[in-house]
Amino acid sequence: MNNNIDISSEDILSLLKQQIDFLENQMAERCGMKLYKSADGFTQEKIYEYAGAKDCVATLTLSQESAEVYGESLTVVFVYYQKDRMALEKDRMALNDISNVKAKELLGELDETLYTQLLKDGIPTKDIVEMLVGPASEENNTYGSSLLRNPKVLEIPFQSEGNGDDIFFMYGALCHFIADGMELTPEEHNEYLAYKMVLEREKLTEKERKEIFDENGAIVNQEVGYFWLLWKKDTGKLTEKNKTDLMLLSQNRLANRFGIADKELQSMGLSFEKLVKSYPEKAALLFSKIISFHEHRYNVVGKHLLYMSFESFLHIYLRHVKELAVENQFGERSKFQLAEKDLKATMDIVLGALNDEYQTYKDEHPDNRFFRKGNMAYYYNGDYYDVDILPDGQIGSFYKRIDK
Repeated sequence: MNNNIDISSEDILSLLKQQIDFLENQMAERCGMKLYKSADGFTQEKIYEYAGAKDCVATLTLSQESAEVYGESLTVVFVYYQKDRMALEKDRMALNDISNVKAKELLGELDETLYTQLLKDGIPTKDIVEMLVGPASEENNTYGSSLLRNPKVLEIPFQSEGNGDDIFFMYGALCHFIADGMELTPEEHNEYLAYKMVLEREKLTEKERKEIFDENGAIVNQEVGYFWLLWKKDTGKLTEKNKTDLMLLSQNRLANRFGIADKELQSMGLSFEKLVKSYPEKAALLFSKIISFHEHRYNVVGKHLLYMSFESFLHIYLRHVKELAVENQFGERSKFQLAEKDLKATMDIVLGALNDEYQTYKDEHPDNRFFRKGNMAYYYNGDYYDVDILPDGQIGSFYKRIDK
């Protein structure tokens, strides 16, 4: 009697494959990841379910046809227009008849042409044979969640030198911007003149002197004088006249800001008087923001200025920040899904990410506005943001895009 069991080579290969798959899945799970395989590729439904919905990082193994273009593997996050993500949230099978899925390559292994091609045209879903998917983002940062977003930031503590010594660093940075052909914000320009007057007075150009002084050598530019006096205050060198001048200049600056803010409130059917009377906590928050506001630049590379002016700040905060919302101004759905304290960090991330694209566009169209709206709204941390930048580099508008 023959007790030997005949095992074919196909059976052996199948068993080996099962064992390899088991070990690979175990290794992935130990790293908090999931491994998915499909010799026929994946549907849009499964790609969204496994990785796209929660913006997971996925390493893709590609079949031969796409591997010849992109290489055998790609590490990506999948990219969706807002209308596509809305459709998938309602029906996971909504895009199954679309053959390509867009993706953003993360490791810098593609040249610019292929990177753009993958982002714009996507990759055939049938050519993705494996997906190694990283841990999901926090639930409250997913599209469709009603919870507040938590921007992904790393805070680095910074301590002022004090005694006016910060002037060396600040003046050096502004000189560096100018040497690199970068535009300065209006506030930076006035700081630059004030610091140059202190550190390199002899190098002031004739144009700069006329901008700062009158024919008798007195400082007539109030903004330059304000920053000069602030420096003297830090050094402990203010005279009694300096103290009076600084108080008057500070009052003038605040009066000008409150005037601009009151006009903005009036355009919304409000006023400071009504705000203080009916919404004292919101008025207090707005006052503190007005007093402490400084222009903020978003580009530290690229010659074209990209910054938040005081007008930008008022337009964005009064219309789209929930903590300042009054009588449902501009609709609840236009408000940021962010705590007020997190808006600055979110804008830094979004506008910083858009800077290269913005600089390239402005090289070609220096007098035009720059838009990222509609299908081109920028996706970050569960929300789509519409961005409008005025020709001079001020942020014209920045808000969470409304679902339609």
